[in-house]
Amino acid sequence: MKTKVLLFVFALLSAAVFGQNPLTGNTTIINGYGSEVYGPDFDYHSSIPIAESCMIIRTTDGSDSMEWLTDPVPAGVNTENISFVWLAGIGSSPGIGDFSIEVNGKPAFTIIADGSDEWTHHASDGSSLYFSKDMVDQHGDRFGFVYLTVPAKNLKAGEKLSIKATGAGLNKTTWLMTFRFKVENGILLKALPALKEKDGKQYQLGVAVILHLGKESPVRFFMDGKLIQETTLNFGYNYIKLDLPAVNKAKKVNYRVETEADTWKGVLELKPVKKWRVNFVQHSHTDIGYTRSQTDILAEHLRYIDYALDYCDNTDLYPEEAKFRWTCEASWAVDEYLKSRPAAQTERLKQRVAEGRIELTGMYFNFDELPDEQTLAASLRPVSLIKSKGMEVKTAMQNDVNGIGWNFCDYYHDLGIKYLNMGTHGHRALICFDKPTLFWWESPSGNRMLAFRAEHYMTGNTVFKIHAGDFNVFEDKLLTYLTELEAKGYAYDLISIQHSGFLVDNSPPSTHASEMIRQWNEKYTWPKLQTATATSFFEEMEQKHGHEFQVIRGAWPDWWTDGFGASAREVAASRQAQGDLIANSAGLSMALLQGAALPEKITDRIDATNSALLFYTEHTVGYHNSVREPYHKYTLEQRRIKESYAWEAARRARMLGEETMGLLQHFVEREKEPSLIVYNTLNWKRSGLLRVYIDHQILPRYTPFAITDQQGNEAKAQPVEQHSDGTYYAIWVDDVPAFGYKKYIIKVDKSAKIATVPEARKAISSLENKWYHIDLDVARGAISSITDKELNLQLVDSKAKYSFGEFIYELLNNRTQMESYKLTNFTREGLDSVWYDGYETGEVWNTLKFRGNTPAAQRDQTYVFEIRLFNTAKRIDLFYAIEKKLVTDPEGIYIALPFALDGGQLALDVPGGEMRAGIDQIPGSSNDWNTLQTYARLYNEQAQLVVSSVEVPLMQFGNINTGRFKAGALPETTHMFGWPMNNYWVTNFNADQHGGHEWLYSITSLKGNSMQDAARFGRGHRTPMPARVLPGGGNGEAQWENSLLTGLPDHVMLISAMPAADGRSILLHLRETAGKTGTIAPQYASQRELLPCVRTDVNGTPLAGNSNEIKALESAFFSVIVR
Repeated sequence: MKTKVLLFVFALLSAAVFGQNPLTGNTTIINGYGSEVYGPDFDYHSSIPIAESCMIIRTTDGSDSMEWLTDPVPAGVNTENISFVWLAGIGSSPGIGDFSIEVNGKPAFTIIADGSDEWTHHASDGSSLYFSKDMVDQHGDRFGFVYLTVPAKNLKAGEKLSIKATGAGLNKTTWLMTFRFKVENGILLKALPALKEKDGKQYQLGVAVILHLGKESPVRFFMDGKLIQETTLNFGYNYIKLDLPAVNKAKKVNYRVETEADTWKGVLELKPVKKWRVNFVQHSHTDIGYTRSQTDILAEHLRYIDYALDYCDNTDLYPEEAKFRWTCEASWAVDEYLKSRPAAQTERLKQRVAEGRIELTGMYFNFDELPDEQTLAASLRPVSLIKSKGMEVKTAMQNDVNGIGWNFCDYYHDLGIKYLNMGTHGHRALICFDKPTLFWWESPSGNRMLAFRAEHYMTGNTVFKIHAGDFNVFEDKLLTYLTELEAKGYAYDLISIQHSGFLVDNSPPSTHASEMIRQWNEKYTWPKLQTATATSFFEEMEQKHGHEFQVIRGAWPDWWTDGFGASAREVAASRQAQGDLIANSAGLSMALLQGAALPEKITDRIDATNSALLFYTEHTVGYHNSVREPYHKYTLEQRRIKESYAWEAARRARMLGEETMGLLQHFVEREKEPSLIVYNTLNWKRSGLLRVYIDHQILPRYTPFAITDQQGNEAKAQPVEQHSDGTYYAIWVDDVPAFGYKKYIIKVDKSAKIATVPEARKAISSLENKWYHIDLDVARGAISSITDKELNLQLVDSKAKYSFGEFIYELLNNRTQMESYKLTNFTREGLDSVWYDGYETGEVWNTLKFRGNTPAAQRDQTYVFEIRLFNTAKRIDLFYAIEKKLVTDPEGIYIALPFALDGGQLALDVPGGEMRAGIDQIPGSSNDWNTLQTYARLYNEQAQLVVSSVEVPLMQFGNINTGRFKAGALPETTHMFGWPMNNYWVTNFNADQHGGHEWLYSITSLKGNSMQDAARFGRGHRTPMPARVLPGGGNGEAQWENSLLTGLPDHVMLISAMPAADGRSILLHLRETAGKTGTIAPQYASQRELLPCVRTDVNGTPLAGNSNEIKALESAFFSVIVR
């Protein structure tokens, strides 16, 4: 029988045997995997530690298949049968599925993945297919050998069998794996980086892994001719530990391994063992949902802190390195714990924190990129409570999500939180850097924190199995990892590894790691293991190596926010709520500046709105089987609860608006005629669009009217939605004072009526105003060109594949291809049919409407596209509506925006600053798609094109990049693609969305390339202007407009103005946008009185030094005392 000697890095297990020979009768064993014909690549665990590379197929659409060749049949076979043996995995955890097996192109067997440990299938020609499991993993999936036994008389010497497996078309992710692993006699011999003492001498751990396909046999090991160990081989895989002499310098030794049938010889190089130290950081990954209902999560995490305290008590007498330690991943549970537990219990927590046995960290939840800057600022409120209790917060921990808001660099800098631990997850995502990496992460302003791109947040569980209690498995996996980590070039002798009490999100704590570490340190002198909190690793590494770490000034966009494309309606609601909350909180601050007493507990209601936003924008959407089981009880329950957070935020934000207007209206006098009061809550003179409901008592339907300011300038208005008691109007206002208001009167001519004759529906081919000329692509229901007459620029790429504004519907033939970091099996198509549906003129904008049919819609004629060309400003709006069909197959919708600008650079607004696409970001972070906070732009030295959307945050740059997954890739063109909907994920996110959806993109083109101009357009678009209609009958007043607060430099943008709970001050959240320093000197505009102002952290706590300066491109906070 053929033998083979292999020397390479391998995994180690105990001296156990995986699988017994299941074959009876007269047969010859042949390796069943010789070479690949084709098949999807994958890497996964198996019952053989060294076997990870495999092919995988699933029962998706019936087209997933793989094929391979066996080794050739040897000459001179004298047995009745020949058995071809290969290593396989069968994944039935996603559901029962079946796979057809062809041998040499002919159907032979159908196997069913149903969780069986053993099965046999027989064919009519006397062949059989047998499987016996050697391992069941944590998901309940089976791994073991498959034996294809064929009568020898049916085979020829030298023949290779072709074996093809195909998954059935069941729309399931049930899988079958064939490992690229040769089943043949062989030995793997390796020295691993562990030292132990025996009889006063140091020994290095060695392992021999032997595949033995024969009867039980003795085996002897010799080193340089000396017998060092003797034991017995069994059929299958044998894992044998050896004591090798420790060396102080590299040394080669000759080895010989003898069995009854084989002898293997070779040279093994022994090297000095690197003296590793490993910190094991235990935490519970906080998912609001996923593992169980959102209603259960808080109670669980509060209990976990109780348990952590108890486990500290229970291990107080353990060796120091093995004592239980715990890191609270999220501050949310800690915040609730401090508010709800008895004083004696919180004192226990305080004591353990002071001892370093429990650590409290600075992230409220694990966030993707949905929350805006204000929401993320609000997430840090618990840090103040923790500090007020005398406990420190030094580290922020973000896990699972593979990116984080850039603004945290500035926020944490002022809070004194120095470190960021990122336990990223590579599912459908690239991971930054090729190994765990420490670096100084820098904000646009130059503020830094020490960041650690750690391994997966449960590597201690998923790789090392520290929770499982099997020392031999833990030993193997850890030492193999350290060997590989050194080979990757990790330069340090200390590494931090995260884990949970069990292999599950929302895991309770356990002392399993303490037991394992105690056992390890009793056995080995090196590596040294210890339980640890997250900060201890940072503090040591900063002290010893801080000057060595690279500095990266770049955003860290996340790959997973694309999943929220499956929640388009609620995402839109949450983003509208963000804008409403910012506007209405600033309105309350305006009232405070004018002397109003704020309503009782108003800041509690602001906090409740932020709380709803935090719960919606947290990274977990729903049940872990939400896609595979879209109608399961848990799927629907968790989906509805998650959605409720968005609507709760929307409701609360709007109610705050009513409270705000109820205060502000008392500071203006009613005029003789009805009036409209408009508030600008941003810090520059602003023109823009507002949507106002006016009762028919004040403005009767079909009655001529004019809305004018004090100088007689008209605010243009047009009706957009009629009701029996009133009408919603779109009103364009000009030059509303910075952080102030402007009054208009509504003049109504009740003696006349507006003619309601519908406009002609004659088709037109172009639109034009004073700024733009637009040519239509009627065949596609889109735009063929946009000419900026002011800049003399053509804004649309005439060579683009898709027309401007074109609707693109994408279908994936299976969703698993994205799991393999590719997209090859898909279709993209425009509308099935499209037609011109009319043209309407209006005071604010003129509208050209298309309707169309698409398979994405529930019924015909429910897709609508409107081009709104403004008469009041240099602006084009693209409005879309669709009555979405319920589809659980993977689908997506794109909107093409193929801009053209010579030498143009694409960029977008992210929390904390602007990011040039593919440039100002950490290499490996998301560049196939991005999440824009307020705007995206294309610019060169002469001009810029700016896009903003309230409803849709997802955008792709340069092309439709879905499935590209190429680190460092730059945009291929100057095109943008809006991405309003998709449902491509296999877990957590929604499997479908349906019903009426609407979204809008607002576009402008500007001279020059000022980031400040783009930022003002985007933030102005996303931040509504609160307004109130007042009846007439008053005496009027002389002043119709005013700024309430001035003193903010023009190049500084007001993000939010929040009234403090004390009712005496306002917390200003500012961001510098022009790249220069500025001084904050707020004052009452009318009185020109400087107001006391102090720079604070994000929570309003004054900073040392009392500087009122804001650095270039910095996000900063200032408390202004108004009374």
